[in-house]
Amino acid sequence: MVEQKKAVPFPKLNFTDKKQGFIVLIIGILVALALGVLATNYALPSTWAYWLLAIGVVVGILNIFHEEGILFLISGLTLTFMLNLLAGLTFFPTWAATLFNSAIYVLAPASILVGLKVLYALATK
Repeated sequence: MVEQKKAVPFPKLNFTDKKQGFIVLIIGILVALALGVLATNYALPSTWAYWLLAIGVVVGILNIFHEEGILFLISGLTLTFMLNLLAGLTFFPTWAATLFNSAIYVLAPASILVGLKVLYALATK
């Protein structure tokens, strides 16, 4: 008799689990800091910004749900505006302005997606 192999079940991704989004947010901030430093020291091509934007999209999809969406929007928009203001000041060195911009590249798409999620949730009520 031929023995049949048991199928190995793939783990199910539970997108309602907030740990995944938090981990992606922390990874995104760390990558933003690392690429911000490397961009000024090693003159990386401008494609590093696209990686940060992609991480921001993933953070926006995974991280925030309707319950805390408004708080994320307030804090995300505040950080984005303040970092943009600080990056434009001339008394910060170039590497600091690049760090500020790299954090903006992660936060801006995440805030846009969370805003769209909150708007959709409010519109369907």
